[in-house]
Formats: sequence, structure tokens, C-alpha cells
Amino acid sequence: MSYNSLYKLYVMNDSFTFNNIYNERFNSNKTIKFDILVNGNQSFFNYDNEIMELVSKIKTLNYRLNKIFDDLPNIAKEQYIRKSLIDEIEYTNQIEGIILKRSDINDLINDIEKKSATHNRFKCIVNKYFVSTEEQIELNNSKDIRKLYDEMLYNEIKSEDENNLPDGTIFRKGEVYVYKNGTKAIHNGIMPESKIIDYMDKALEILNSDSIDVLIRISLFHYFFGYIHPFYDGNGRINRFISSYVLSKCFNEVTCFRLSMTIKENLTQYLDAFDHTNDVRNKGDVSTFVYEFLDIIYKSYLKTELYAHEKNQAFDKYQEIVEKVSDLYKNHKNKDDIENLLLVLIQSSIFGDFGLNKAKLNKILKKGNTKMSEYLGILKKYNLCSELQSGKSHYFKANLEELDKYE
Repeated sequence: MSYNSLYKLYVMNDSFTFNNIYNERFNSNKTIKFDILVNGNQSFFNYDNEIMELVSKIKTLNYRLNKIFDDLPNIAKEQYIRKSLIDEIEYTNQIEGIILKRSDINDLINDIEKKSATHNRFKCIVNKYFVSTEEQIELNNSKDIRKLYDEMLYNEIKSEDENNLPDGTIFRKGEVYVYKNGTKAIHNGIMPESKIIDYMDKALEILNSDSIDVLIRISLFHYFFGYIHPFYDGNGRINRFISSYVLSKCFNEVTCFRLSMTIKENLTQYLDAFDHTNDVRNKGDVSTFVYEFLDIIYKSYLKTELYAHEKNQAFDKYQEIVEKVSDLYKNHKNKDDIENLLLVLIQSSIFGDFGLNKAKLNKILKKGNTKMSEYLGILKKYNLCSELQSGKSHYFKANLEELDKYE
């Protein structure tokens, strides 16, 4: 089942029946009305039973996923969050047709961690995603949205085409169009800038309203931001960042940083949700978009839960194997340290992307370079780990295929 949008009901019914359905829904005591017009109609949200059931399912999945992550070792958690962060940055750019390699994202994160200077057009967006895991971002008014834009995308867009930078007091003052398949204009961003600012401030009030369930207000804001389209370029990436960020502060962090991947996998559903909600026949019923956006979040949770279970089972298996391979280095005086190193490398190999560099391993295991090189050398001797280069750094990973031989 899916939410019966007014867009669909318009096609399915005669005008008299449709108007009755619309009036009943618009005037229901389960309806919230907003001071934002969508194609001339007052926008509203209806607390439909199917929508609320989806909200409940997502929260149940979030609880189950948190239980899984609570049982994971710290390195596994850190690596999974980092992998998911790279996923989010990669896919939010891919949706806009921008290709950014995973190894480049990982290098940028390393540079940011080391606070080393680097000149890269994508540094700002990677930095904002990375620091968002720790910082509190203000999202109270239009100026906060512009500040976020400046921090994330201003330099990148300036390097591509200065004409796409905001030219109003906060947002754009000219027209902007949303195209489907690169050719057909399907939506005009609202005008003039004073209306953009007014509507954005109202949308942010909705996002911050404690009287509305957080999943619903995130979905509502995501739609209104897309409808308003405050910038010439970068709207999609800013919008998805805000959704991921707010979700990450309230729900499982890994799932929130896989939102863009799930949107990319369900791009037709995502774009159709905007199209149908924007359509004049939908009469401003933003519940249409809320249902579809929540369904995408739900799909993300289902996939993440399955993935986490599989990875958890794999780690349990390799923990048992480590006990068997320990005979290879049982006579070494630091046998326990070598075993701990192998367990750390296994966590990174299962839950992460690139492995761990020596500096990170030194910090985790509290060992110096000399000792770490010795232990890695022993694991390499038995082909239990390998050294790889990705981008500018060297990483170490457990050889899971070799370990499988001891199962």
C-alpha cells in the first residue's frame, strides 16, 4: 500500500468526488496547515494512518539497529561510520552528476584529521560532513542556510561558474529552473528573493517545531527546501546534507549517512515524489512527499540492518579463527599484542573501506613505530595482513581470504 495522493485521486475520480475528498482531507482534525503556498494552494500535511505506521516502523528499526551497534567493538563502529560518511559524500555528488572518487574523499578526511592544508574544490563539503558528526549546526533562519552554503559549496561553485553564486542579499534574485533528464523544465524556483527568505524561514520553523514528529518535520523541510530552490546551484546537496545531519542527531548515525545512497538507488521514486507534490492537481498536499521520503528512509534502515547483521556474523567467525592462527606466532613474547593487532585489522577490513594506516594503529594499540612495524612484519610473514596504497597513504588490512583457510 502507498499513500493515496490527491494527484492520483484527481485522475481516478470526477471533479465533484475529488473536491469532496480534498475538502475532507484539508479540513480534517488530523491536518496541519502551513503558510506556504504550493502552486497557489495552501500547503498542508495530513496525519494519515499509513504515514504514521511508517514512522513507527522506522523507529522500531532504529531501536534494533542501535542494539546491534551497541554490541560492536569501537574500531568496528568507527570504521563503519567512516565508510558510511564516504558513501554519503560520494552519492550526494553522484546524484548531481559529479564524480568524486572514494579514495579522494578518504584522503581529504585524512588531511582534515591531520589539520594539514590542501587545495581541493571538494574540501569544504567533505569537511562539513566530517565535522558535522561533532558540531552543532544552527538552522534557525535563512542566514543560517546561507552560512551553511558558504561553508560547504561557495568555493566549489565559484571555481566552476561564478554566475551560479547567490546574487541576492541572502539567496538568488534571478529565476532558476529544475530540469528532468537535463532537458524538460519541471519546476521553477519561487520568486522574488523576499518570498524565498519568507518561505525558508517558515520552513525552518517547521523543521524546529517540537509539536511535529521529527521524522515528519525532516521530510516536510526536505520538500519545502526543494520547492523553494533558494540557490542557482547546490540546492540538492545542501538539502540532503541538512536531512542527514538532523537525522544523525536523533537516530542511528550510520543509517543517516547512507541517505544519499538510498536516494540514488531509488532516484525515480524520489524525483516523482517532488513532481507529484508540486503538481497543481495535488492541491498543496505535502503528505504525498512525506510518505515517499519516509519510505526511502525505511528502505535505508532495512538495508543497513541486513548489512550490519552480515558484518557482525563475519566478525564473530573471524574472532574464532584468530584463536586458531595464533599458533603461528605462539612463541613470540608479545603474542597478545600481535593478536590484538590482527583483531583490529579484521574489524577494519570487515566494516571499513581502506584499512588503517600505521599512525592510527599506533594510537589504537598504544605502540611506537618500531614495535608496530615488528608486529605487522610478523602478520605479513604469515600472509595474514597486507599493505595497500590508496591515494596518498599506505594502509594495512587483514587478509580475510587467507584467514578463511583456517576456518
